[in-house]
Amino acid sequence: MDGQIFRRWMLAIYIISSTIYQCDGRRPVEGHWGEWGPWSGCAASCGSGISTRTAKWIMNGITTQHLFYDLMECSAEVKCPADGYWGMWTRWSNCPVMCGGGVQKRHRKCDNPKPTNGGRECGGRDSEQQICNNRTCPGIPKDFDPIICMTDVFICKSAKFCIPRKFECDAKLDCDDGSDEIDCVIAVQSKTTDNSGYRLFTSTKEFIFLFPILRLVWS
Repeated sequence: MDGQIFRRWMLAIYIISSTIYQCDGRRPVEGHWGEWGPWSGCAASCGSGISTRTAKWIMNGITTQHLFYDLMECSAEVKCPADGYWGMWTRWSNCPVMCGGGVQKRHRKCDNPKPTNGGRECGGRDSEQQICNNRTCPGIPKDFDPIICMTDVFICKSAKFCIPRKFECDAKLDCDDGSDEIDCVIAVQSKTTDNSGYRLFTSTKEFIFLFPILRLVWS
C-alpha cells in the first residue's frame, strides 16, 4: 500500500487476551487474532484520507466477528480544489485634481492564495473608486485680461487663466482648476467633512519648510 504511515490506531472492539479461562477456571480457552485482511481503498476522493484493514478474533478455532482495526493515512491521486482569497487593497491613487472633483482608484488581486485545482475565484470587485478633492474651484475674475498671460506668469492647465508667479505654490488655490498647487502641495489623507479625501496645508510656514524637500522628491 503506497503512502507514508504517520501513525496507527490499534482499536479492539472486543479485547481478549491470547489465552482466557472460563468462569469456573478449569478449562483454558485458546484465542488469537487472525491474519490481516487487505487494505481498503483511500477513503477520500481528493487530498488525504484513511485506509483501513482488519483482523478477526479466532476462539477455539472459530472465527468470531470481533475486529481489530489498523489505520493508515493515505493520499488520493487527485488534489482537492482550493478556493482563492483576496489580497490587500493597494493604496488609493493620487487625486488628479486639486478642486472640482476627481476620481481615485485602488485595486486588489485574488492571490492570497490564488484558486487552484478548480477552486472558486474570489467574489466581489477587484477595484474601487471614490471622489476626491471635490471642493469648488476658484472662478475667473470678470475683469481678467488675457493679455497679461503674454508676460512672465503661471499659465493654468485649463489654458483659460493665468496668475502671477508669486501665487504659484502658496498653499492657496488661485487657478480656475487649482493647477497652481497640484505639483507642489502635499495631499494628505484625512477625514474631511466635505469628503474630499485630502486637505491643503493651511499653514504657509509649514509649506515653505517642506517645499524644498518636495521639489527634490519630484525632480
